Amino acid sequence: MLVRISIGVSAPLLLVAAVLASAGALAAAQRLECTLTDTDAQSAVERRAIAIIFDEETTTMQLQEGGHTRNLTDVSISMTSMSGGETDMTIGVSRSSWRVVLQTYQENSVRTEYGICTISAQKTPMPPTR
Repeated sequence: MLVRISIGVSAPLLLVAAVLASAGALAAAQRLECTLTDTDAQSAVERRAIAIIFDEETTTMQLQEGGHTRNLTDVSISMTSMSGGETDMTIGVSRSSWRVVLQTYQENSVRTEYGICTISAQKTPMPPTR
């Protein structure tokens, strides 16, 4: 059975289909590959790599570094930024530039590292923590 749909109705239907398809694409976790720069280092500028895995649907974030995964708490993900942390650290990411700030707290000091991230083209499952 063929159904005829007028152009006035088909355009909104296509828009709804596109929105639903893009919402489904965002549902899976995404991975950011980041390079941090410690400008507070005493001897020279230090760089290190981390990965941030985030899932907008479940509002979760994980920080991976050197084979270790940390589930972040107090996660907030909006259209412009995302953030999360633990007792001894917080992380914030600007979604427009993929710039990142990581602060680590120790007794009587705060270490601040800035960096830039690139988003992986592939969706990724949230890995288990160790």
